[in-house]
Amino acid sequence: MSELKTYIRQTSALTGRELKHWYRSKMQIFMALIQPVIWLGLFGFAMNGFINSAMEQVGQEIDYMSFLIIGLVIITALTTSMNAGMSVVWDRRFGFLEKLKAAPVPRGVIPLSKVLSTTVKAIIQSLLILIIGLAFGLKFMAGFNVLDFLTLILIVAMVALTFSSIFVALGLVIKNQDVLMGINMLLNLPLMFASGVLFPTASFPEALKIVANVNPLTYAADAARRVSVGDVMISIPSMSLGMDILVLVVVAVVITALGMFFARRGLKA
Repeated sequence: MSELKTYIRQTSALTGRELKHWYRSKMQIFMALIQPVIWLGLFGFAMNGFINSAMEQVGQEIDYMSFLIIGLVIITALTTSMNAGMSVVWDRRFGFLEKLKAAPVPRGVIPLSKVLSTTVKAIIQSLLILIIGLAFGLKFMAGFNVLDFLTLILIVAMVALTFSSIFVALGLVIKNQDVLMGINMLLNLPLMFASGVLFPTASFPEALKIVANVNPLTYAADAARRVSVGDVMISIPSMSLGMDILVLVVVAVVITALGMFFARRGLKA
């Protein structure tokens, strides 16, 4: 029990250190928030009429701005998680990672604190996106309540846990920051566009629908919309909220476990 308490205390201390460093970097927070504003201001307004008319042709009505804003909440969780790997690179570059490896702390604490702090960042930034979204016309469904809100936060947390585990592990295994940045750029757009985050999957070609249906972001976006803007804008008609969340939880547990395993191996290298 005392070892568990020590593990929790050390994890909390390192997680707090990460969050303090992030909070003090005002420019980093500003850049994280300005990106979705640009998406809404340019992409959202440009595509709003086109998507609405396209969906009408297939017999569906959609409020694309609300659809997009919830999608951007998921994108924010993704991009924040991908940046977690770069924070590992910077810790290594400035010698902080070597100090942690020499300190009397369990190796698992180091990647776990990165993942947890990234999850907290993603939740905070997602809340800010929702607030900004209200100014751009975000309309919550009738009956949206506290339980729906907490479920939305859970969905964001699952996305952040999943992808931050992957990229923290990559940051510890891959020593070259250029290679890691290349992987980030390679995966970023396919993950976003081959999912239901930006566009309704009903408008996808059949081949792309198959890819979208194995993309965790599709299930995250689908679940997030079911609890916030309503079933009229769901991405996967054959799924339910419970099934969406089950998929997200299973993926998060498996990927987080694998990520922690490879992260510890990366620390030993």
